[in-house]
Amino acid sequence: MKIAVEYTAQVKKAAGVGREEIDVPEGTTLQDLVKTVAETRADTLKPLLFPEGDALHPSMLLFVSNEQVLWDEPLTLQPHHSVTILSPISGG
Repeated sequence: MKIAVEYTAQVKKAAGVGREEIDVPEGTTLQDLVKTVAETRADTLKPLLFPEGDALHPSMLLFVSNEQVLWDEPLTLQPHHSVTILSPISGG
């Protein structure tokens, strides 16, 4: 199944694209998808998302179809889902 993945802010820069479709098998979780995306860009995206191993960087935000999902709450993706990976924007 294809899942639309949108990247914003620093994540977009590291991914090199703003949006893409990822083909994943049925039963894939959000966590599986994020790890897969990170591995496909191991030099740029993985250090941003997973700076210390398997734990997602605590400032990263994940949304599935516009609803925030916490990293430690496994969610099985469905064909109609879209995923957004967002790093908070700061500044003054």
